[in-house]
Amino acid sequence: MRLTVKTSRGVNSLEVNEIHWVDAAGNYVRLNTQDGESHLLRETLTALEKRLDPNRFVRVHRSTIVNVEHIKEIRAQSHGEHLIIMETGQRLTLSRGYRDRVHDLILRA
Repeated sequence: MRLTVKTSRGVNSLEVNEIHWVDAAGNYVRLNTQDGESHLLRETLTALEKRLDPNRFVRVHRSTIVNVEHIKEIRAQSHGEHLIIMETGQRLTLSRGYRDRVHDLILRA
C-alpha cells in the first residue's frame, strides 16, 4: 500500500513499509521514516489506523502508531507505562491501555 504525501518538491508516493511510526499533528498525521524524514498527511490517526495492516502497525498511545517490525526494544517505566525504542533510536511511550496488543503482536512475530 502506498500513501500520497505533499512535500516541498511536490507530491510524493510513500510505501507504508517505509513508515516507522506515525504521530498525530492536529488535523494531520506525521509519517516518520527510517531516514529521519517526516511527511504530513491530512487524515486523522484513527482513520489511518483503520487503513494500515493491524498485524504490522499498532497503536501504542492515543497519539502514536508504530510499525512493530522496527521496534528494537521495550523497557518498563513507572506507573505501568513502557518505553519503546525504535531502530532509529527514537523513544516513544507505550501506554498501559495499549500494552497487551503490542506484546501480542511482538510475540507472534
